[in-house]
Amino acid sequence: MACINKLNQAITFGCTGGSVGLAELLLVNTVDVASKVIVNNVMTDIVFYSGAKAYKVDCHNNGAKMVEALRLLDGASGVEQTLTVTVYDKTDAGARIIEALTSGKFIAFGKLEDGSVVKIQGALTGLEAATSDSDTSASGGFCTVTLKTPDGARGDKTIVASTSVWDYLKVNEQTA
Repeated sequence: MACINKLNQAITFGCTGGSVGLAELLLVNTVDVASKVIVNNVMTDIVFYSGAKAYKVDCHNNGAKMVEALRLLDGASGVEQTLTVTVYDKTDAGARIIEALTSGKFIAFGKLEDGSVVKIQGALTGLEAATSDSDTSASGGFCTVTLKTPDGARGDKTIVASTSVWDYLKVNEQTA
């Protein structure tokens, strides 16, 4: 049976309201992470191996989207996380990006449009390719790659990043 967690605080509505979309998205290869610390659903620290980078993903026209849904596996619950990314580059460089996305394992850091929170996906299990679709007759001929919690995994947790983690990622960001 799954562990029972007690609700320990009120559920309230914040006066700032919600946001739609991502302002920024950074992807990190899981093999590039030397260490990370997660306390009470907040990543408080992350350290990369020497030379590793966080990679910027263009969020133009909602070209990147994060979704979370409940996943139940053998009586335990977790969160299935899904990241959809549109690759706007149709050249050989874009083909290499698509190949890397479909064969790698990632942690995604998405800063919400209102700037209030950085959501993290794949912090515990990593995100892996689920689909890759392109159509020369639709969507500008761009390719959409979907990364998600691996099949067979219990799921991840809803986790956000501390300001210091986001600052570390931005210092170690590869933009082009």
